[in-house]
Amino acid sequence: MERLKGKKQIEQLFENGSSVGAFPLRMVYLKHRSENLVGVSVSKKHFKTAVDRNRIKRLLRVVVEKQLSEALDVLDSNYCLMILYVGKEVPKSSKLEEDFKFLLKRFNKKEANEVVS
Repeated sequence: MERLKGKKQIEQLFENGSSVGAFPLRMVYLKHRSENLVGVSVSKKHFKTAVDRNRIKRLLRVVVEKQLSEALDVLDSNYCLMILYVGKEVPKSSKLEEDFKFLLKRFNKKEANEVVS
């Protein structure tokens, strides 16, 4: 799993991608041809100081690395993903983990429906 970098890739993801949400997280995703790419973002609007934004991103990356690889192994495609934290308070690690599990359930459910259709 690689980091999502590059302005063109990110723009393409937000223009053409689908999204799924489970407050306080939102995931924008797009099928990708080569490998899984993952990015994490926190709104500057809700968190003015870089210290808070970086802390949330660090917590989110740990949760993502732990759980996402297992979830993507089940699916047969590669994805380009951006995980956005849209909450207004700095989360606790355990709560963030629960929220991410719920987000993955919604993502898997939505993808399973799209494959069947």
